[in-house]
Amino acid sequence: MLRIIILILLVAPALFIASCSSGDASEQVAQVTTHVNMPESTAIAVTLVDSIDTDVHVTGTEFRAKLSKPIIVSGYTVFPDGAAVKGILSRVVESGRLKTPAELDFSLTSIQNSSGRWIDVSTHTIMDKMGSHTNREVAMIGGGAIVGGIIGKIINRDGSTEIGAAAGAAAGTGMAAATGKRDIFYGMGSEIVFFSDGVARVALN
Repeated sequence: MLRIIILILLVAPALFIASCSSGDASEQVAQVTTHVNMPESTAIAVTLVDSIDTDVHVTGTEFRAKLSKPIIVSGYTVFPDGAAVKGILSRVVESGRLKTPAELDFSLTSIQNSSGRWIDVSTHTIMDKMGSHTNREVAMIGGGAIVGGIIGKIINRDGSTEIGAAAGAAAGTGMAAATGKRDIFYGMGSEIVFFSDGVARVALN
């Protein structure tokens, strides 16, 4: 009987330690995070939550938007449809009534993932200029240029893309006809497509 008691006293601590070790291992496995690399030039289609107006806003103003399409990489949904998005107006020049054309440079800065965390992103800057108060000239830094229209991109259900002439029906030009003052205006609900300018490593969980 004494031998049995001694055996129990010797084995019990070993079993306890093994159990704790197993629990730690399980916890470590559960904490493993899956990462996905979002490729450079990934299309990020957004719908503006805030309007943008060179007559109202100034350089450094942040704006809000939401994804109008999910971002899917290698079968993983990196960011879901409707995810919150933040951007910044990196350059704003108010129209100067026939003397100074309005200018606007803007890009995205972060997207909220399904866990509620904000993930930093970097996109090519879209440069919009009211040339000679008559034409819109739009260029995308690092991504070529389109003159005479607002950068747009139509994405079909198959994921293929096609350059369009407008960024959205709500996008337009603010104008005071009496003074010749023409500012750049993107209304709430305008759809715009940005493109990432580098590879972004995103945690899925």
